[in-house]
Amino acid sequence: MRWRLPCGKQRFTPRSPSRSIHAEITICPTCGTRLRRYASVSQRIVVTLDGVIKLVHCGYRCPHSDCATRTRPYRSTLADGLALPGFTFGLDVVLLVGHLRLAQHQTVDELHVALQARLTPLGVTISQREILYLFDAYCTLFRASQSIADDPVWQAQTRANGGVIISIDGIQPDKGQGLRTFFDMPLSASESRIWTKRCKLFLLVHSGQ
Repeated sequence: MRWRLPCGKQRFTPRSPSRSIHAEITICPTCGTRLRRYASVSQRIVVTLDGVIKLVHCGYRCPHSDCATRTRPYRSTLADGLALPGFTFGLDVVLLVGHLRLAQHQTVDELHVALQARLTPLGVTISQREILYLFDAYCTLFRASQSIADDPVWQAQTRANGGVIISIDGIQPDKGQGLRTFFDMPLSASESRIWTKRCKLFLLVHSGQ
């Protein structure tokens, strides 16, 4: 499942500390050989409430050529828990947005003021649109943690639909160009046509045509 957040170009302090995080498992559970680093799973900037981190996530594999699980990658749960895939802002920021919105009933303007007060000392800015994306992510995570995740009817319908759509993006085309729609997961041809029509309607409504 891939997440996207259109806030890639942030303004960070150039002195952000670099932090390499390694897999917690160091010994192959299949053959007992010490795991060996094979690649950097990801290298990215993560903005947490405690600071801006240049994260290097190190991936490991078993080097034993005869091991049955030698191609299995081992990641760090700590690194994966810092931020959602594709997100610049950390999970602690996502949780703060959800708490301020749902528990303290703050408006978007109030959220923006509160978050900017926390991020300004770090040399980072955040827009109201980015806050809305973070709140959407919080709601998705919250919903996935509820009892519906164990509902067999919901699971069957999800499998029948081919998964859950996290988000849909559309690019306003130039004159004479067709609408370009981006999905966070593969869809069938019929599903793509349905969502393309809905995105066209959305653009027409919000462009005032």
